[in-house]
Amino acid sequence: METLRLGASTWTYLQTFDLEAALRRLKALGYSRFDVLTIPPHLWPYDIDLAQRRALRTFLASEGLSFDSLNLPSTDQNLCSVTPQMREYSVQQFLDVIDLCEEIGVPMIVVVPGRRANFVPPPLEAAHGWLKAGLEILLPHAERAGVRLILENHHMSSMPTVKQMVTFLDAFGSDHLGIAYDVANGEFVGEDQTQAIRTAGRWLCQVHLSDASRSKWDHAPIGRSAVDFGAVARALREINFSGTSIVELISETPDADMADALRELHRYDWH
Repeated sequence: METLRLGASTWTYLQTFDLEAALRRLKALGYSRFDVLTIPPHLWPYDIDLAQRRALRTFLASEGLSFDSLNLPSTDQNLCSVTPQMREYSVQQFLDVIDLCEEIGVPMIVVVPGRRANFVPPPLEAAHGWLKAGLEILLPHAERAGVRLILENHHMSSMPTVKQMVTFLDAFGSDHLGIAYDVANGEFVGEDQTQAIRTAGRWLCQVHLSDASRSKWDHAPIGRSAVDFGAVARALREINFSGTSIVELISETPDADMADALRELHRYDWH
């Protein structure tokens, strides 16, 4: 059975340990590849100068660690905001994170494709138009830096399903875009994760692993809810997925649950 590559998110350590301490804890548990939160207090481009960026790159090399992606959460930015000022601010954040990726040596940025208002959302056509306009600014900069922008499915975004993302990406037609598929987010919106993986196909660059159900949005420890990780692993092998699957938990006992995730996922030859 072909081995699937495994990594970890720093999400669950965001408010308890600084970035270097979180990376050392995860390394001690057996992780060496990371999706890193690009938000204070972990990694914020406006708080880290060029010398610190070089020092971080040296630290990663000396520890045998690598960043698979940086992840700019949609909590404080929105590429699909109805206000042009917020969209401009969000684009600038991504431009600055692209520079950070280039200087540290990170190949991808996770992008939630905008948030839509819960009660009276703008039409999808408008939201997708704003997203497209933002990406048209970002992509030339990303291409020059050798960075890929990977869209993540999220139930509050303008594209909660893989089918919607693939339709958008096929129409856009850039090889510097891709998909980060979150299986828990897919479960919550009632998506068949195995079919979603097949639909994503060549666009799939990264997978986020945690557990959830269709009645509760969650990023629970592996094996605690409804996601069938064996089926997810089989679907990834069917499409010859060569990217990294990121364990992305929100846990009150992160060390224990991140260690348990490794043991559980090893059963399906994630390593």
